[in-house]
Amino acid sequence: MSAPQVAVTRRLMHLARIVRGRAHHPQRFMVETLAGAIEDAADIVRDYPIPCPDEVPLTACFPLREATDLLTQHDFMIPAAILGYATAPLTGVLPQMEPLNAVSLRLARQDADLRARRMALIEHGHLNSRDEDVLNAALTGLIGLHRKHERLAAAVAVDNARPCHRGKAPADLASH
Repeated sequence: MSAPQVAVTRRLMHLARIVRGRAHHPQRFMVETLAGAIEDAADIVRDYPIPCPDEVPLTACFPLREATDLLTQHDFMIPAAILGYATAPLTGVLPQMEPLNAVSLRLARQDADLRARRMALIEHGHLNSRDEDVLNAALTGLIGLHRKHERLAAAVAVDNARPCHRGKAPADLASH
């Protein structure tokens, strides 16, 4: 098994455990369905040869699609973006946390802070740690940061739509 396969398998298995411990849904079987789809993808990545170096095996795409659909169609309190962090060693693509272009300086600072904290987790290599607790903390931290960013995006949309903010350029943090 290649190093990227090992990394993806580890991340997906940790993510399945996190889902079981952190995800919320009124119907508990939905949490288990989500965790099971993530585990299925991990098993396939572990057990099947990788046809191309930068691809997830096609058969793993089905449970990953199921997990993505579940995360986007239901509020498990886990953003779908987290799956991209798990598969990044094979795909070479990390999820992004785009700037929200907040007009309000306070909201712009919160946005910049969340994006900086995300980047610190990535740049410090916590997702590649061999320490199980560090990997778990990195994935859990990314879940929390993306959740906060989603909530902040909603607040920015409301704030930017205020009559006093319409047509204004995003806040310039460099000048403050």
